[in-house]
Amino acid sequence: MSRGNQVEHVSCEMWARTGHVPLGKNTYIIADPIADIPNFVGQISGNAFAAVATVCQNSGEGYRWVSVSRDELVLWLREFSPMTDESSINEEVVVQSRHLRLAELRSPTSCRLIPMLRERLMNCFRAFPVVETSRENQFCMAVEEALNNAFYHGNLEISSELKEDGSSRFADLAAERELLSPWKNRIVSVIELVSVYGVWLTIQDDGAGFDVDAALKRLDDPETMLASGRGLMMMRGFADELIFNKKGNQVTMVLYSEAMEREQALRSFSLLGTGQRAVIA
Repeated sequence: MSRGNQVEHVSCEMWARTGHVPLGKNTYIIADPIADIPNFVGQISGNAFAAVATVCQNSGEGYRWVSVSRDELVLWLREFSPMTDESSINEEVVVQSRHLRLAELRSPTSCRLIPMLRERLMNCFRAFPVVETSRENQFCMAVEEALNNAFYHGNLEISSELKEDGSSRFADLAAERELLSPWKNRIVSVIELVSVYGVWLTIQDDGAGFDVDAALKRLDDPETMLASGRGLMMMRGFADELIFNKKGNQVTMVLYSEAMEREQALRSFSLLGTGQRAVIA
């Protein structure tokens, strides 16, 4: 694997026949510690997760293998992976006028993009004065919870229980899965509709979803509600409407303009489709 992020897989048999593969400067080799590679046996610890070698140009010393644990390998891969920047979030503006904006955003499953995506979505309040600052801040927290659910629980399939044990397993597993299939290939998509009537944000992940009815019932019973349910409670409390699809991998959060009659906005929105609805009176 080179710094240019070109990856080539070579079997042990191919390596044994050729003794090497064509490799350039600043290239790194990741090998299974039990692989049958010439001059490899005996150099690596028996409990290593993998072995890494650096290829130096015009070096006749061969490869110097280093033992790494799984956590070390994940951190190492993140260091040499291409840094994700704003261009990784793709946005298409479908409609833009002084009365409304309709946009579609798509983000790779890189959790470091959550703050950037959240701030982009909160820009809707700069263009359209929907609510006052206090409700805007509350809605911001609801949006962040929805994005965390989509990235961590939806696409990366990480249980909230790992966050409750006080260890770093939650963050470590997220960092690992961001680099591995099928998790790294998943997308978080957002449809943003903002106008003088209010804000509609639909956030969808590529995960398996969850039992929406069971989760909402848990919120109504404090004795059975887990600490992991606080995010869903925040989303329900800070949005005027919270609408899930049947699968549970898509949520629409609605915040109506304080200048509009609520009933009129509800009648307009009901024409868009049906779903599981949690209306806050």
